[in-house]
Amino acid sequence: MNERLGKKILSLMRERNWDKMTRIQETSVEPILNGSNTLIIAPTGFGKTEAALLPILSLMSEGEQKPVSMIYITPLKALINDITIRIDWWASKLGFVVSRKHGEVPQKEKNMRLKKAPHILVTTPEGLEIDMDWASKFRENYKNVKWIIVDEIHELVGSKRGAQLSILLERLKDFSARDFQRIGLSATINDEEYVAEMLFGSSKRPRVIVKSETGKEFRLKIRKIKGNDVWEESAKAIRESLEPPTLVFTNSRFLTERLHEELEKLGEKGIFVHHSSISRDSKSSAEENLRSGKAGAVLCTKTLELGIDVGKVKKIIMYRPPPSVASFLQRLGRSGHCVSGVPYGEIICVQSFDCLEALAIYNLSKKGKLEPPRRVRPLDVVAREILGMLLQYSSVNIEKIYSIITSSYIYRNLKWEDFLELLRYLEKNNMVVIEGNEAKLGKSFFKIWTFNRNNNFAWAKSFSEFFSLISNDDTFTLKSGDRIIGEIDAIYVYKHIRPGDLIRISGRLWKVSRIHNGIMSIELTPAERGEGEIPIWKGEGVPKSDLIPKEIENVLTLGEKAIESDILDEESKRELLDIISKSKTTLGPSKAIYVTKTDKETVYTTLIDERVANTLLHMLMYLTSSKYTLNVYGRASIYGFSINVTDRDLLKELVDMRVEKIKKILLKSILRSPLFMSVEKEIQASFGKIGKVNPNNDKIIVKESLRQTIRRYFNLKGTLSLLRRIKKGEIQIIRLDRPNPLTEAILSQAPVRPWISGINVLLYDTLKGGAYTVQEISEMISVPPRSLEVKLKQMRKNDSKYRVASFVDVDSKETRWCTIDELKELVNSDEFYTSFTPLNGDETLIAEMKSVDGSSNTEMIFKPSQIAESPEDFAKRIPLEEIGELKVIDPVDPMICNMSPRYYFVRRDIVPYLLLNASAYIQNLKYT
Repeated sequence: MNERLGKKILSLMRERNWDKMTRIQETSVEPILNGSNTLIIAPTGFGKTEAALLPILSLMSEGEQKPVSMIYITPLKALINDITIRIDWWASKLGFVVSRKHGEVPQKEKNMRLKKAPHILVTTPEGLEIDMDWASKFRENYKNVKWIIVDEIHELVGSKRGAQLSILLERLKDFSARDFQRIGLSATINDEEYVAEMLFGSSKRPRVIVKSETGKEFRLKIRKIKGNDVWEESAKAIRESLEPPTLVFTNSRFLTERLHEELEKLGEKGIFVHHSSISRDSKSSAEENLRSGKAGAVLCTKTLELGIDVGKVKKIIMYRPPPSVASFLQRLGRSGHCVSGVPYGEIICVQSFDCLEALAIYNLSKKGKLEPPRRVRPLDVVAREILGMLLQYSSVNIEKIYSIITSSYIYRNLKWEDFLELLRYLEKNNMVVIEGNEAKLGKSFFKIWTFNRNNNFAWAKSFSEFFSLISNDDTFTLKSGDRIIGEIDAIYVYKHIRPGDLIRISGRLWKVSRIHNGIMSIELTPAERGEGEIPIWKGEGVPKSDLIPKEIENVLTLGEKAIESDILDEESKRELLDIISKSKTTLGPSKAIYVTKTDKETVYTTLIDERVANTLLHMLMYLTSSKYTLNVYGRASIYGFSINVTDRDLLKELVDMRVEKIKKILLKSILRSPLFMSVEKEIQASFGKIGKVNPNNDKIIVKESLRQTIRRYFNLKGTLSLLRRIKKGEIQIIRLDRPNPLTEAILSQAPVRPWISGINVLLYDTLKGGAYTVQEISEMISVPPRSLEVKLKQMRKNDSKYRVASFVDVDSKETRWCTIDELKELVNSDEFYTSFTPLNGDETLIAEMKSVDGSSNTEMIFKPSQIAESPEDFAKRIPLEEIGELKVIDPVDPMICNMSPRYYFVRRDIVPYLLLNASAYIQNLKYT
């Protein structure tokens, strides 16, 4: 026991039957008691909470403490209840009041906290945000804060919530006028210096990193299921592996629910579900049943990765390998949750390549290799924190706002000019009012972040959502008529779903009729059967760690030696042996890309960073959609990428281009990515943007969306390097006449498609102020001519919101397209004057007009000069509002009828001008 903790703390430790502290607890006492900012790093189950808590309680017990003295911040609401109970055991015996703050705390408890402020508050980053922005009375207690503990900080690093917290701590420091002590608790991480810098920010206190030098041993089994019925065999494998109580981790909510359904069919009892979409009561029930030992197993996503107290978990099952080494260790560490406990688990593999990934992750964890945290600097977080400060104060000096934000380590390099640009854009959207050097909240703020969600505006958000950077509008509602069928993640829709697709949900097959992006809704109609059903469960998940493909390469290089491990069951060994032996005959050097063609796709196999594969895929899809067809899709994974083009070598086209052109295509392809669309929609409300983002007027959103999309999903530097190495011959392109062992892994991915959003609007805006051929438009907006022509013909119709018309350029004999409302202006323009001025105005001609439904024909005799004199009067004589087909006949020479241009879906008011165009064209052919 460390005597420096003081008699009261030591007495409580004895009451708790502690005969000694853990190594990490002993090592943390001195720096915390000495007032240093401290980052404590150790695997789960090493007692990090008490390592931070006990020295602080020792300091608190030395004198009178005003509330709130300490804030304990945890990333998950679900952790708050457990942590509060855990802290209260110690604090209450020392005379300190502990309280919790989150949305589901009963009103009575909230009222008590407001009447009597606690000495210790347990909350989330969002809870702190609410208090700093809105709780004007309670916020005054924060002027007494001396200590901040941030639990599970590894979960916040590299995320928007981490960036939010880094600014909030600087705001709190400014508000309290105190350099309070900051303590972070983290699982084993890579780049602890960066994590420390992010947490400590502008604090001037000494800095110490306390780290457990020994990792935990663990036991693991990798198991491969057999049989054709994936769901039934998976459920059977889970049932056989259960050792109650067991946590079964999956990589998506859909998988969790689907496996639960299958286990119920097998008659399994005491199986619960835990993920972010179920109610708080359901989650609490699952946790309580685990604690009491009544639950045989809980099927969960990453919601139970963190340190919620669920009692002693005997075993961990991971259904399919997790996406990273860090996630693997975090999940496995939920069992054997004490210093002497040995984590014990199993990975259930569905596909043969799952075995490769599971073995790679196991090897990496044994070597101590972890992913470094992502370094992010999201500008939408800055926008939110500016608005938060304006909620907190009626008026704030602009330089003060900038000073607080740049005190955060994450935003230390934010330039003054960029800050001002953001502020001016917020002012443009009426979110901010700037008066001299002061900023105030603008009127549009409460229009977007409203207290009344039932105001019929689809873009309006609940006021409570403002404080959170966890997006709530991330799902599309699936509807058949007025009936709600279910929900699908928005990112899945943007990546994979298009009108006409078949999806299976709620046990039925459905056809996608229409996607309403504005109101986040999808119309479905029942479908009996069909090809191309999209497997929803394959579409979820984050990109896999780039450490995994490198380790898989090591496994394949080592060959049979790599699978001489007792962690693999016989079926896993058999699958891995098969892959290794086939790899020897079909895969040669590792520095190569292997090209295979199937009936529909060209598959490029190579072990690769998934973000590089994704970047290359989007570039190939852009080439296809801009030059050949919009009907393009592809797949990307750590095993390579594929595209549904087999008649041309797109990768060669890309490699042969100049670097400058490659960079342009790279950026354009990401702008057309469904991932960009998803990010843009996610962040626009933070900047006060309502409705569709305009690339010309909303450049700050487009630029930031592009930056965040690239950071999350793409790897530009790695992609350019790969293309350069191919060009130099350092990486070979090898064509195979049959699939290789990793082809299946690529083709198992759900297809991704470009999201060409609002092509009608794009076309209409492009046509404004001119008249262009299909080829010219194609070059301007990078859409294939054939697809453009189909779209333009649709836009001629009277039900089109963005209506267009076509005419013949008499000089070049080409068809040109323009907006229907600008055709009259073009008639008198210098550029197209000859196209609407017949050579002989007195020639008698006949206009033949068919109705839209084709049921009637009308003929009108006219002279071009009569129309030119008064086109409006001529239009009044036309008996039809809309003409289905319009052409000109020469009564003297009927053969001229074949020469006349035909115009389709023509509005009555523009008929005169198209008759002039047809007359000018015919006479030009006759007389010149």
